[in-house]
Amino acid sequence: MIRSFKASLLVITALAGVPAIAQDADGASDSSNTIIVTARKTSESLQEAPTSVSVVTAESIERLNIESFADLSKATPGLIFDEGLGRDSNRPVIRGQANILGDSGVAYFIDGIYFSGSIADYDVDQMERVEVVKGPQSALYGRNTYSGAINIITRNPSDRFSGRLTVDISENDRYEVTGSLSGPIGGGLSGGIFGRYYDFGGEFTNQFDGTKLGQQESYSVSGLLAYDNGGPFRARLRGYYAHLEDGQPALFSTRTADNNCFFDRGTFYRGAGRYMCGTLQPRALTTDFTRQFRDPDQVGLKAETNNVSLKMEYDLSDRLTITSLSGYNRRYDRLVTDGDYSDTSFQTAIFALVPLGGPAFGAIGTTVDFSFAGRSIAKDWSQEVRLDYKGDGFSLMVGGYYFDQSDDSRDIREVPADALARAQASAVAARQRACAAQPGCFVTVPIGLTPAVPQSRNVNNFDIRNVAIFGSATFNITDKLTLSAEGRYAEEKVQQETITRNAGQPTPAALIVGETFKRFDPRVTLDYKLSRDNLLYAIYATGQKPGGFNGPVAILAGVPSFDVETVESFEIGSKNQFLNGMLTANVALFLNNVEGYQLTQNVRNAGNTVSAISNAGDAEIKGLEFELQMRPSNRLTLTANYAMADSRFKRGIDETQGVLNDVADDGLVNCSTGRQFPDVAACTPIFGSIRGNAIPRAPKHQVFADIDYRAPLGGDWEFFAGSNVTLISNSWAQVHNLLGTGDSTVVDARIGAQNDTFRVQFYVRNLFDEDAVTQILRYADGNDSLKRNFVGAPRPGRRFGVNFTGRF
Repeated sequence: MIRSFKASLLVITALAGVPAIAQDADGASDSSNTIIVTARKTSESLQEAPTSVSVVTAESIERLNIESFADLSKATPGLIFDEGLGRDSNRPVIRGQANILGDSGVAYFIDGIYFSGSIADYDVDQMERVEVVKGPQSALYGRNTYSGAINIITRNPSDRFSGRLTVDISENDRYEVTGSLSGPIGGGLSGGIFGRYYDFGGEFTNQFDGTKLGQQESYSVSGLLAYDNGGPFRARLRGYYAHLEDGQPALFSTRTADNNCFFDRGTFYRGAGRYMCGTLQPRALTTDFTRQFRDPDQVGLKAETNNVSLKMEYDLSDRLTITSLSGYNRRYDRLVTDGDYSDTSFQTAIFALVPLGGPAFGAIGTTVDFSFAGRSIAKDWSQEVRLDYKGDGFSLMVGGYYFDQSDDSRDIREVPADALARAQASAVAARQRACAAQPGCFVTVPIGLTPAVPQSRNVNNFDIRNVAIFGSATFNITDKLTLSAEGRYAEEKVQQETITRNAGQPTPAALIVGETFKRFDPRVTLDYKLSRDNLLYAIYATGQKPGGFNGPVAILAGVPSFDVETVESFEIGSKNQFLNGMLTANVALFLNNVEGYQLTQNVRNAGNTVSAISNAGDAEIKGLEFELQMRPSNRLTLTANYAMADSRFKRGIDETQGVLNDVADDGLVNCSTGRQFPDVAACTPIFGSIRGNAIPRAPKHQVFADIDYRAPLGGDWEFFAGSNVTLISNSWAQVHNLLGTGDSTVVDARIGAQNDTFRVQFYVRNLFDEDAVTQILRYADGNDSLKRNFVGAPRPGRRFGVNFTGRF
């Protein structure tokens, strides 16, 4: 594994010889095949759109052998997307505005209509293009687009009856089949049907019993009807269904004994480290999930997604068009997993030993049931109506938006028949271990020890209603200078009802909280055309990430909600084509000021410490994105991109940082650095500053470079070969910036042949077997009384495969 980032840059230089991009080579280098985008809710040329948008087209998806959205993100500067924690846990990051838990600041749109749920298992063969619009998009796109928006444009039906079938087979029992049929029906009506089946046997071996971890299976089908007879009315109706079933995720956990810094000499840690510093190295995976649940076959993730969208357009005149966008989403999720990622379960956590006189001590602790078992049903529908006017040197758009979502989730834990016996045996063993560590102790009695295993039946009902009006106006000040202004006023009402009840508890406890968030977000753009092929632009924009509520435990502990996170963004950029379109070079520089950054932290309130989303402080993100694409001949295409996002907290405090500061001086949590709550008898160290620390899960550097070569083989056959390299710099697990993933360098290669009907390709992923972990979560060690540990996602290793495509 290449650990030096400087050494990695040499690979880029040798491969491409040029810096950076993520667009379709043919579309960007041939002015006769211009890429049209709708990033600003109007059709315009990619190179003439004065905004930072990266596009990956259907041709690029095939050429780069993109298998998933995680692959697609590698070819997009400024976008980080991974599924290491599971296909339901991806939270895309644009321009360094990352989070640990909670909603991402990036929203998905399919054909311009909001899409909720996971995109990790979406069929990339249905995509005509993907537009990644970067920077705050709240003015036009609305909620949860404060760092960017991802707009997927699906394929239109063909103007003649046609079909396509692709079969992909690779190592680790990975199989994928995709197919489509489309064509005209008559009278301006056309249709299409698309399908996909995917099965993956898992790559990593469970050391507990030799089974495979990380298995995945999914299938999807979509149907499309489009109407356009050349008249003033056009419509597009699309339905989508996806079914996903994954097994126990391939994750590993560390032990408290592995912690190598901030050693604590207190009675709880007894000299062990409170944290791990450095780079997390991959470890063996072990889990006893098969014996932790009443029905082991239910373990894993099951999800079903239904999506229906309808787009209608009517030309009231040559200049005036009314557009309606209607969308409905329903997603069912059932997640049942072993949550400590170890080979033990129903452990006992001993928090303290209480002297009882003489050598006797009493143990204070509880049973730890580290598992996830929940079911949720989320439904939402959205309606957007807008009116577009295009005049001479002036255009105007006004619109309204309504969004309603309900998300009902509940615990469904079913423990196995021997759970109580195992918990009691664990309690006895834990008391004996605790006593053995206490000089003179020969017996303990269970004071406050709970060996029972309650089956939680908590219910959480979450409702969102968002109403907004928005608009934009564009003025041609001169033939070369254009001013655009956009804005949106939105009101979002959030309500959450939490019902807490354990099995056997006769009366549930209910808590209802709610709040309304109001916000206006503008976006102003000034662009200047130096020439037909050279554009300069400057953007000022604001965005918001809605506030919300934490889970039942945090609510009942007195930390119910968190406020809106806002961003103020400044961007300047340039889009250029040279050498008659052979060379495309785009650059953007930006500065984002973020207030009320939402992060998952340990939060102390009224004597309770819980894990909850809070507004951690204010941050500044400075960045650069550079895209370059060159096609020196019809045979050779060079594509590359580079993104830098330097994210730093300007202000903020963190309770855990305060504890680490307190331990650092004398090895004890004794408030030697000061008390956060002077009037409270119990010692709570003064919260530590995180000023100057990087935002977690936000790598500073991202590089992608691809080389593609093509040559005739004879007849109508064409030979092709290519390779690309992706470099991602270290990202931190938390705001403390102590434990990171390390730098990663992944090389893929491909070779094959094709004609207008058939295509065969051999490929290898991760050629040099890079093994840097993809993600890290701060965790608690269930095998050591909930002391600090970490969970990591191993990187998939080298994989060889082949795919075949046939068309008619």
